Parts: sequence; C-alpha cells; structure tokens
Amino acid sequence: MLNTFCKLLIAFVIGASLYGCASEMEKPAVVEAPPPPTETVQTPSRSSSDLLKIMDLERQLAREQRQCVADKRRLDLSLKESQKQSEELQKKLDDLQNKLDGLLNIDRELRSRGRNR
Repeated sequence: MLNTFCKLLIAFVIGASLYGCASEMEKPAVVEAPPPPTETVQTPSRSSSDLLKIMDLERQLAREQRQCVADKRRLDLSLKESQKQSEELQKKLDDLQNKLDGLLNIDRELRSRGRNR
C-alpha cells in the first residue's frame, strides 16, 4: 500500500512539473502596441453668449438636482412613515385575529358542552 502511494506521488510530481514546463513554453510573447498617434484638434473658442448659456444651464441643473434630492428625502420619510403605520396596523390585525380565534374557540366549547348535556 505504501509502495503504491509512493509511486502515485512520484507520478503526480513528474506530471505536475511537466505540465508547468509545458504551460510556460506555450505562453505567447507579449508585445505592447505603440500608442496611436495623437492629433491635435483645435476647438473653436466659445463666444460669450455660449458661455452665458452654459452657465445658465449649469445653474438650472444644480437647482434641479437640489430639488430632486429634497424630493427624494421627502419621499423616503413618507415611505418610512407608511411602513411604520403598516406595521402597526398589521399588529392590530394580528391581535384582532387572535381575539376572534379565541372567541370562536369559546363558542365551539360552549356548543359542544350543550350537546354533551
């Protein structure tokens, strides 16, 4: 048994080393491509009316973003409040269901006593 184990271990070591050598040979040489030539593109200078319009649009965007954040906060608070109310109503519903089940059990017991007499 020990002899078989040693033979298997030796075969495994030889196989692993051969696999390691073979995998290193198969790796292709990595050749980095030169970066593409960059062309200088001249952007036309913007007129002052364009700059004013850009600034106005940026202000509008900032205002809309603030409004969205405020709306999100308000809706989050509303959602939390609704979830809290829903949980409270579910508790009340569960309590009422338990009371109703109890009353039904009492009713069944009273009816079964009446039959047994």
